[in-house]
Amino acid sequence: MLDQVVCIIAESMRLSRIAHAVFNKDDGAQIAVNDALEQIVKEHHVLSSKHLLRDYPEILAFVDQCRNATKPLTLEHSASGLSLEFSPVIDAQSTLHAIQLIATPLPDAATKPSAQQSLLERRFQKSLEHFPLNVWMCSQEGEIFWINHTANRFSHSQEVVHDASNTYWISKIHPDDLPEANKTFAKAMMDGVVRPFRYRVRDNDGTYHWHLSTYAPIRDDDGAIQHWIGTGINIQQFVDTEKRLRTDIDALKGSHSNDKRLLKESNDLLAQSQKMELVSNLAGGVAHDLNNLLFIMSLNADLLYKRLPDQDLKDCANTVRTNIKKAARLASQLMGFSGRKPQNQLAVDPRQLLQDIRELLDNAVGAETSFSVQLDDEIDNVLVDRMYLENSLINLAINARDAVAGRGTVTLGVSNAKRHGHESDVEYVVFKMHDDGEGMPPEVIARIFEPFFTTKAPGKGTGLGLPMVKNFAESSGGFLDVESRPGVGTTMSLYLPKSNQSTLTILEPHPEEEPEIHSGEESLLIIDDDAGVRNALAQALYSVGYHTVTTACNSEYAVEFLSRGVKADLIISDIRMPGKMNTTGFLHKLEEMHLDVPVIFATGYSEDTVIQQGLIAGKHPVLFKPFTLEELFTKIQETVSARKLKV
Repeated sequence: MLDQVVCIIAESMRLSRIAHAVFNKDDGAQIAVNDALEQIVKEHHVLSSKHLLRDYPEILAFVDQCRNATKPLTLEHSASGLSLEFSPVIDAQSTLHAIQLIATPLPDAATKPSAQQSLLERRFQKSLEHFPLNVWMCSQEGEIFWINHTANRFSHSQEVVHDASNTYWISKIHPDDLPEANKTFAKAMMDGVVRPFRYRVRDNDGTYHWHLSTYAPIRDDDGAIQHWIGTGINIQQFVDTEKRLRTDIDALKGSHSNDKRLLKESNDLLAQSQKMELVSNLAGGVAHDLNNLLFIMSLNADLLYKRLPDQDLKDCANTVRTNIKKAARLASQLMGFSGRKPQNQLAVDPRQLLQDIRELLDNAVGAETSFSVQLDDEIDNVLVDRMYLENSLINLAINARDAVAGRGTVTLGVSNAKRHGHESDVEYVVFKMHDDGEGMPPEVIARIFEPFFTTKAPGKGTGLGLPMVKNFAESSGGFLDVESRPGVGTTMSLYLPKSNQSTLTILEPHPEEEPEIHSGEESLLIIDDDAGVRNALAQALYSVGYHTVTTACNSEYAVEFLSRGVKADLIISDIRMPGKMNTTGFLHKLEEMHLDVPVIFATGYSEDTVIQQGLIAGKHPVLFKPFTLEELFTKIQETVSARKLKV
């Protein structure tokens, strides 16, 4: 650490214009050099490539001699042209603190400075002349008095050399850039503030190149501007790169706009898909709850029918039962609309189907609409899912009704048809729903199969009917064709593949032919989270003579009851219920408890839910709500009988 005396000396010599230096008293190492001596050291380094205070052994030796003898010494150093005076810094107690150096020009060097100075100037000038940038100097009045050879060679041919005063450089600047360059530099000369600017300069071949001009004022010791020095940096390569980048950016902007359009379309499709999923989930949930309600009503209606003594009252109860079956069909169609009911393609007779759903079609078009069905003499069977076909025809009928505003004519025609395929004609049965409404223009026809697209007033349509019909037709191996003309009307043609299979005739027993139900002595356990369903099932079982019926609200409760000794010879369970234990887990738990109890599953959901729950067809019987008492007791008796045979 420097002591106080040395710090005082260093501070005083810093402010001095005499060349000073201070060396360490112990090892002679350099401690401090002021600006005046630093300038001398730099100039000498340029001229001789040697550092004045480090590269001369004689100077280092004089530092050691002064430190050891503690007396002043003077060295006339001819290599540098300096008189070097070394003196020890000693206090009143003769304590050595440092070695001080004062450098002054030798008398003969002072009288002949031109040789060294000219050499220094030549070296600096040569460096500037070949500096790889255009360098210029100008007066405070704006007159250029020097430019380097690099600038000359750029602006002129090789034969042209330095021109100190002419104004040729003005003609080399691009006319469009000269006013701005002149204004910017004029401001700098007024306020001394540097403002770099761009301009184009013509080379010796006549080609313009972009340059970036940056400059600085050169001031005297009093701070006044003596002149300006500046450089012109050729930035043509950067400008070309900038142009390419701008072109790329414009291309990216165009691509981005296209991407934004695609993103918007994707978001729209995603929103439509989410809406469809929402509607699907809603439809499936409503169908499930509706099936549960219909199941409760169906069981009670069956019990009422069996217990009523009066035939007229029995007929009334039977009417309720019949309409519950119709409502169950609507619930099944709603389940199909939700997409949760997989297609079960069978041979369907169009004549029989239309006879069965004629009342539904009449209700769909309304009483004020003239509706007729025209059937050809020969109509083949179709290979489809009957429920999906019924639902599709009802949707087409509703669309036709809306097209005629409920007061026109709607005709459903059914016939065989052939359409040319890839290799041969393909045989179809076509269902043509025609209306004499206003028709549709081409731009509307192009969008009618988009989910949620509708031309109906808000609240009058969802835009889901036609997309569903189209999906059904294509998944069945057919297609949906549209013909429409404004002012004439619209025909929706549903083409479905012909089936060579025979239709299955399902005979429903008449009420008076219903089989007699016989109960058993088995203990039954009912598992369902719906209290109404549990109570309806229990009451139905009690009514036919089952005396031991236990209920549980979910699988966890049922397991707990069974583990505590509750007896069950047969379990009737819902499939999806609240709680941590699902259907598969419940069955595994029964196996762990070594309870070989047959299970009948009853659900208001569709077949795909049964598959999702891991139930293998045939291993565990499944009843789909709403089912009748006869179906329930028949399934119980079949399961119990199969169990006895197994044992």
